[in-house]
Amino acid sequence: MGPIKAIVENVMLPFLTFSYENIFPNYGVSIILLTVLIKIIFFPLTKKQFHSMKIMQKLKPKLQEIQKKYKKQPEKLQKEMMQLYKDNKVNPLGGCLPLLIQLPFLFALYYTINSDGFSALIAQPGINPGLFSFWLPNLGMPDRFYILPLLIGLSAFYSQKLTITDEKQAKMMMFMPLIMFVICLNLPSGVLLYWAASQIISTGQQILVMKENTT
Repeated sequence: MGPIKAIVENVMLPFLTFSYENIFPNYGVSIILLTVLIKIIFFPLTKKQFHSMKIMQKLKPKLQEIQKKYKKQPEKLQKEMMQLYKDNKVNPLGGCLPLLIQLPFLFALYYTINSDGFSALIAQPGINPGLFSFWLPNLGMPDRFYILPLLIGLSAFYSQKLTITDEKQAKMMMFMPLIMFVICLNLPSGVLLYWAASQIISTGQQILVMKENTT
């Protein structure tokens, strides 16, 4: 059994079933609760991620100075950069690792929503297969009003504004929110609901951590 399949069968489907039967009879609400639970579990890693990103931003001028000074001495350049990271107690990969750890859960939810197990759950008589009757009536279908793709794109844009201060990097990433919006157009709304809730919670956590750093 692969890791994604293991998460689907041992975490996603059991939690969604438990939430529907014991907390609130709505699979859209179950997905939101699952998102909140995952974000709480991973918050210590997320906090480290934002701290690492903030420190790396502050170190950028020093890094550029070192790169300019030792550009013809690659070994010395590497040594000085590692020493700078060590002195400031920062891992240059610290901003990526928490995100990579959480990605399997997004993939797992995608496979969950498209799985025969979830299809069987929402196909049962008397079961509400969506969030609301007027919006997201079936979590296995795309968001016909494009509200979730828009939320995901806007939250990605705002998150970039909070974290990216370098003009060149900002220009490189400026189309990413639009690309995310387009990708989301045909994805199942259950996946988008998880993604949007995760993005919104992450942005809130990011604001809290950044305020904590400035106080």
